[in-house]
Amino acid sequence: MTSFKPSARLRLLCAALLVSASVSSGTATAEAEELTVYSAMAKEHFAELIAAFQAREPEIKVNQLLDSNGPIIARLLAEQENPRADIILGASVPGLVMLEEKGMLAPYAPAGLDQIKDRFYDRRSEMPHWVGTDAWASAVCYNKTEGASHGIEEPKRWQDLIKPGYKGMITMPNPNSSATGLLAIAGWMKILGEEEAWNYMDALHENIAQYVHSGSKPCRMAAAGEAVVGIAYPAPGVKAINDGAPLSVVIPEEGVGSEVEGVAIVAGARNPDAAKKLADFAASQEGNEIHNKYYALVARRGVATAVPNYPEGEEAALVDMDFYWVAANRDRILAEWQKRYGTKDEPK
Repeated sequence: MTSFKPSARLRLLCAALLVSASVSSGTATAEAEELTVYSAMAKEHFAELIAAFQAREPEIKVNQLLDSNGPIIARLLAEQENPRADIILGASVPGLVMLEEKGMLAPYAPAGLDQIKDRFYDRRSEMPHWVGTDAWASAVCYNKTEGASHGIEEPKRWQDLIKPGYKGMITMPNPNSSATGLLAIAGWMKILGEEEAWNYMDALHENIAQYVHSGSKPCRMAAAGEAVVGIAYPAPGVKAINDGAPLSVVIPEEGVGSEVEGVAIVAGARNPDAAKKLADFAASQEGNEIHNKYYALVARRGVATAVPNYPEGEEAALVDMDFYWVAANRDRILAEWQKRYGTKDEPK
């Protein structure tokens, strides 16, 4: 059999084709979209939202960093000169306002902004720097079984929590770690005035067993019987009730502070187009229907499915929060709070 020896010309042509294929493959890899998301959302909420987003945008690779609100904002500030995140998903609005005022957020109006309620987006700029996804109020989670065994009645008012019988029975988030903790404090300042709010917190501190570093943990501790009362927000308590925990979620009668959780694109993002797609999805009908599984109050008009066992009267109890005042006074309030009450912090 005669052996086949390719000509020099044919060998050069094959080599050229291989180089061309390699370059084309490298270009396709380089052009694949990637997205880095920093989020303070609850894990279940974040996971469901991102799964639905990737079903719609399967070509985008999502890198994620989840933590409590305080560490997320601190990390963004530390990375200000060399931002690694493309988008912030589920951070508290006072934190986003602080970043906005440092020039760290890129203005963007997501598709469907006209369907977003007024209180849920930045209205100080022609194009918003942040857009809300959901809102929640401060709430009290009470373990009915543990309360009965200790002879402690279900609280109805914030003032109930400073009664002597609650001594050592209450957990609350540290506001330096958790937006939920800061939300509670800002609400008390709105309801009582700042001086009386500090007096209230002095009295409450006597009954606190521990300040924890997660906004949802006080309700989870109450559900597990590790505390009788947890000061947090409704969603984790409602989830615990729906999972069978002997818990009630109370909206205190004096009124409650509220918090908006939002999405914002980082100025200087490496992947701005992918970030815009996620911002669009977070503001979309589908995105808000997912938010509504975890929160009764969501940003988009007309999305209001009842959440089983969610406490009644939350929206009516909301006090009018000035998020810009909270952002401007945040550092001062947190420093004073830590000086007064940090001795009962949960170890990190």
